Amino acid sequence: MNQPGDTASNSSTSTPVTLVVYRDLRIGLAVTMAMFAAAIIIEVAGKHCVQGALSEYFYTPAHSIFIATLIGFGTLFFIYRGSSDSEDALLTLAGVAALIAALVPQGRPELCSPSFVPEGFKTEVIVRPNVWAVVVALILGWSVTWWKNRSNHPSQTRSAGGTLALYFLRLVVVVGLLCLIFKKDWFLIHAHGAAGVLMLSAFIATVFTTAHLAKKEVRSPDRTDYAGFYTAIAWLMVVTLIAVVALHIPRPHWFLIPWITVLEALLILEFLAYWLAQTVELWDTPDRAERLSDADQERLAHQSEQSGMAGLMTEMRRVWNAPAGEKLMNFL
Repeated sequence: MNQPGDTASNSSTSTPVTLVVYRDLRIGLAVTMAMFAAAIIIEVAGKHCVQGALSEYFYTPAHSIFIATLIGFGTLFFIYRGSSDSEDALLTLAGVAALIAALVPQGRPELCSPSFVPEGFKTEVIVRPNVWAVVVALILGWSVTWWKNRSNHPSQTRSAGGTLALYFLRLVVVVGLLCLIFKKDWFLIHAHGAAGVLMLSAFIATVFTTAHLAKKEVRSPDRTDYAGFYTAIAWLMVVTLIAVVALHIPRPHWFLIPWITVLEALLILEFLAYWLAQTVELWDTPDRAERLSDADQERLAHQSEQSGMAGLMTEMRRVWNAPAGEKLMNFL
């Protein structure tokens, strides 16, 4: 919460409102993660038992914090704007996935019993109405955004990467909606797992995008180079996610340790490490676009003269024909 003494207007040098908002968003996500971690630690300390997966804390006294954390993630990712179209679309995908993961639980825990949510309670009774509420909110939000952009920026388009990520997001939403309508039981069983993998995959893609942009920055002696750190974190997250998905099949508990929970927590901590590093690095700027060369800023800000599939095909040809060292920047 902002206190009177914290506002930019009370400082000797006024901080732009946009920068203050970005700082609050970045800190807010870290604080939300800390809240979730605290809830789990308190739960484990009280029961002396660790659930088989982080998602199983839906059924524990940490139930409310679990849902609030994921909904908070979704809200923050919808609001946050990155340095490229691709990053924006990936974070929006992560936001949608976070909302579904929050509202559609996975199976009941097997390790720690009894659970906080009574055994006889039918979670599907509350899942469908809540998911439909999310659908209504997404349709309303995207409709208002479309109308606003159409009225104010009729020629607005996206980069090739941003367009592909946006189309993938639309595909995910349509498939999920069809499953919700026609395959209700399948949706209740698999939606949480699919949403979790999508959210974490979007996290990883975002970190890779940031790592590439950080490598392209014009170097300054007064700034630390974070590009290598971001790249290492991205690959570490890839390895951890593969391990999590692979272990979800046998669900091993070697040496009495629920390894899925450990690896899922590690994956979240890896993303948190990236997010905190980015918060420190970009404390004085909303994004890193202004740190790029003029040529790279132009590539990143380029807008196609066409929209839809025609614009996407044009942009993909532009990416394909670009010099090897410029292809990814043109794509983003």
